Amino acid sequence: MEKILNNRNSILFTITIILLLLVGLTVYKVYEKHMTRSFLVVEKRIIEAAKSCVWDGVCNEKEILLGKLITSGYAKEEVNPKTKMYYSHNSYVLVNENQYTFFEVNE
Repeated sequence: MEKILNNRNSILFTITIILLLLVGLTVYKVYEKHMTRSFLVVEKRIIEAAKSCVWDGVCNEKEILLGKLITSGYAKEEVNPKTKMYYSHNSYVLVNENQYTFFEVNE
């Protein structure tokens, strides 16, 4: 009788560990995907502001500072989704022909 209870406990323990691993990995993957998408949304918002600034003829340089976009009224203060702090005004959007790339500068 003791052997049956011992086997039953081992099986239940194993099933519990497997379920916890599956739930943990799923939550981790969902969180990582959420963070990636959050960064993408913020970067696209900043890049769209830079595109508008270039199309209006206000920004003509290759490196458009986030501070300039904010003072010109094309963008607002953006928050880094991971650190929950504002992006530096020295962060910039690099314009290379029709390619716009956002680079974060940490102070």
